[in-house]
Amino acid sequence: MSRASFAYHYAARGGVSTDRKREMIGWPLLEHADQRLQKLAEVPQDRPDWAQDLLQIARAVYLADKLSLREYAVDGWTRRIDLSVEVVDPSVWSPPTLRLLSHLAETLSADQWTINVRVGGQRWPQQGRTTYADVGEVALFSGGLDSTAWVAERAKVAAGPLLLVSYFEPQWGSQQDQTLSAIESSARRDIEQLKASQQVRLTRKLEKSARTRGLLYLATAIYLAAAHGVPQVVVPENGQLAVNPPLTPARVAACSTKSVHPGTLHLLNSLIDALGGAVTVVNPYLHLTKGEVCRQALDAGLAPATLTHATISCGRPPRDRPGAEHYHCGTCYPCLVRHSGLLTALGSDSTPYKTDVWMLGDRERAAIDRRALHRWLCRPISIRDLTIDTPLPDTVASGPLLDVVERGRRELVQMFARHGQPITPTETPPRRLAWAG
Repeated sequence: MSRASFAYHYAARGGVSTDRKREMIGWPLLEHADQRLQKLAEVPQDRPDWAQDLLQIARAVYLADKLSLREYAVDGWTRRIDLSVEVVDPSVWSPPTLRLLSHLAETLSADQWTINVRVGGQRWPQQGRTTYADVGEVALFSGGLDSTAWVAERAKVAAGPLLLVSYFEPQWGSQQDQTLSAIESSARRDIEQLKASQQVRLTRKLEKSARTRGLLYLATAIYLAAAHGVPQVVVPENGQLAVNPPLTPARVAACSTKSVHPGTLHLLNSLIDALGGAVTVVNPYLHLTKGEVCRQALDAGLAPATLTHATISCGRPPRDRPGAEHYHCGTCYPCLVRHSGLLTALGSDSTPYKTDVWMLGDRERAAIDRRALHRWLCRPISIRDLTIDTPLPDTVASGPLLDVVERGRRELVQMFARHGQPITPTETPPRRLAWAG
């Protein structure tokens, strides 16, 4: 195989690979909270094999992603990854289903994936004790503005426990605790949280990008929802960043994260359906801008200080800056979108950013995202810009998505104007095209 081609076998506990051409990987390489996971999944009924196998495959995909260095690729990005995974029930993973799975991985990482399954997986032990049999909802909770707003809203609904799935880094785990504490003080329901680490237990060099990380998060939540018979998993993400249109031609495909893109969620839901599952992944904030999500959080009773100081939205969080005192770099695209949303909702933003991006010169490297964003706002957009690299499913109307992206652009234009960098009238994006329905 070439230096940009990788082959792995993900084995069950105690398993061995008989294929010498594949590198052996498995659960010991990934730090996760299996003990806590199984406790939260203790239900009287049998847990669906397909959901466990999907989670195992998601772990294998994430490990393969991190172990395969993009620097070996000719274009510095695209790799060929051949992966086999031991599962409990290989019968439901038909060739069309495996092609759908590979397509999902390719959409997330812009690589060439070949994924197959083998017999050998073992059902996770079940003690038969009922721990949380009355779970009402399952949602992802990153500790960011969007997931915090959703939890604050749902915490006011009297229902079964709200189960949150959080993959956290030790550097900012306390921030998630602080955020939940602020919400739980007025909650009308119990809030349970699964906290797991995504650290890979290896000392060798790992790939910095991790475009398949979102699949690992979602598969964990899907497993818990399937175990409890909860019909949906909620992944709250504002429409601006869910669609995440590329700011420049160089950022198409997985260079702009697509983990919550409507097309990605459609592929994932189609995969679940093909496996015979009864769980649907939904994004309740798809048609809201960042500023509108911030207003939802305020309406749910969160204090402005909670939004600015207890939530994390940075695209380059402290795991990339060991020993950092600031949780937000202040210069990345997610930080800029966060800043625009808080300015829209609060009129100010007291987030302690590491760098004041507005004090940087245009030629400084740290201002690269600000420059790209400014250029993007200087030209009109169309529906084609939303679908150029990741198609929209037939079930999602493009008109409303264009509308939310344009509202988000107006928030960003206002942000630039407040910092003395107005978009000139000739550069201002034109009014949106009318859409039917």
